Amino acid sequence: MDTINDKVEELVSAIQESTEYQNFQEAEREVRKVPGLAEKIREFCWKNYELQNSDADDLYERLEEFSAQYKDFRRNPVVERYLEHELRMCRILQEIHARLAGSVDLMI
Repeated sequence: MDTINDKVEELVSAIQESTEYQNFQEAEREVRKVPGLAEKIREFCWKNYELQNSDADDLYERLEEFSAQYKDFRRNPVVERYLEHELRMCRILQEIHARLAGSVDLMI
């Protein structure tokens, strides 16, 4: 188990030292400079998550409404930069998870 823990620590360090993570951290610092913006981004992300995971019959209409509601919000360069870098980090973490899960033969 010590070897696994060591490798996990190496992976965490590699992620934290990556350009992608550094860019994300910088974008997050910019968000925190604007009072209330972090909360608005969390609200946007939560509503987006709920829509993405809903199976409503009127999903297309709800997505259109959501896009219209947040159109001006998304034009804010601080918001757009943060969301772009957050998405990159999420994709990196998803790829790591997929590679680990795909390499271990578990009967689930």
